[in-house]
Amino acid sequence: MKTLRTAFYALFLIALVAAPPVQAQTVWDLGPKVGVNLDNDELLLGVVARIPLSSLPITLNPGFEFYPGIDDTGGGLSRSLWVMNFDVQYQLEAETVEPYLGGGLSWSRAKTEGQDANSDIGLNLKGGFVFNALGSGRPYVEAALNFANSNESLIFRGGFLFTIGG
Repeated sequence: MKTLRTAFYALFLIALVAAPPVQAQTVWDLGPKVGVNLDNDELLLGVVARIPLSSLPITLNPGFEFYPGIDDTGGGLSRSLWVMNFDVQYQLEAETVEPYLGGGLSWSRAKTEGQDANSDIGLNLKGGFVFNALGSGRPYVEAALNFANSNESLIFRGGFLFTIGG
C-alpha cells in the first residue's frame, strides 16, 4: 500500500509541475481508468491526467496503473505490479469525438514476496477517442502497445475525464 501511495503522490506532483499557471485559465482533465492487459490477462485500475499545452495540439498524459489481480504465482506467494506512464498525445480534428494518437515511456515495478523487486522501462504507442460529455465527465477509450523486456503487450483502457481548472 505504501508503494501505491508513493506512486499517487508522484503522479500528483507531475501534474502540478506540468500544469500551466492558474492565470492562464488552462483547463486540464483528471480521472479514473480501468482496463485489461491482454498479454497477462490482468485487470488494471488507475488514474490519468491530461494537460494540454496551450500553444500546441499536444497533450501531456501522465498516468498510473495498478494490477490488483496479480496476487498469486501458484506457489502461494503474493505479487504486486504497478506501472507509471509518461505519454504525450496529439489531438486529431473531428466533429463528434476527439481522436488522438500518442506515445511515451512506461516504468513498471513488479515485486514477488521474498524476492527483490524488478523495474523495467518500456515504450508506449497508443490511440483512442474522447467522447462528448456525459454529465460532468467525458468518457474515453484507448488501445496501447507497450514494448518492454523484449515483449509487447496489448492493453485496452477506458475511463472518465473530469475537468480541473478553467
